Amino acid sequence: MTIFRDQKDRIEAMNADLSGSSFVDVRLSDTVLDDVDMSNARFNNVNLSGVQIENANVEGMTIRGVLVSDLLRVYSGQR
Repeated sequence: MTIFRDQKDRIEAMNADLSGSSFVDVRLSDTVLDDVDMSNARFNNVNLSGVQIENANVEGMTIRGVLVSDLLRVYSGQR
């Protein structure tokens, strides 16, 4: 296990398995995630302002207990 503590370095991870990792008090602004499996991940106390999610499988994803797929279905129906 590698532990990064009080680091300000840019990290590039490619073809990496970071399953089971924890990120606490970490700044990821301006980060790009491409072809990433985050199934069953949990986000607590996060700032997601300005985040863009595209071409994502959101089945089973919830925000405050509400299924995102339901939210998108309702939103699409009202347009």
